[in-house]
Amino acid sequence: MSDDRQATDPVELVDGDAMPENTELETGLESVDVAADLTVGRGVIVEVARLAALEVPDVLRVGRRGPPWRAALAGPPIMVRVRADGVVVRLRIIARPGADLALTGRRVREAVGRAVERLLGLHVQEVSVLVDGVGS
Repeated sequence: MSDDRQATDPVELVDGDAMPENTELETGLESVDVAADLTVGRGVIVEVARLAALEVPDVLRVGRRGPPWRAALAGPPIMVRVRADGVVVRLRIIARPGADLALTGRRVREAVGRAVERLLGLHVQEVSVLVDGVGS
């Protein structure tokens, strides 16, 4: 893969509610070797995570709540950290009204973890799901 992928890979730099070792978001691996002849970029992992989350019935969308300008300032709703020993995925979802939020979060976590491991052959260390809103 070419080095121009760095400009298009969505990476969220997190502050107050950050995951430990926040500096690895900036200096972490941009891609990971899956097989001897295959490298997967961060953007591919983000897209697989997004599509897997949308397959859960009670997920309305992957994103942040609030007006679009606030979401644009806050950064992307999916953060991926690629490490030598695995992948960490953190995503925000908007649930459908009336959904069991705890169950939806568990289902999203399982679906994203399975999809990244099965489709990309990567070890998933952690999947964090934040239900950032309900409806619209």
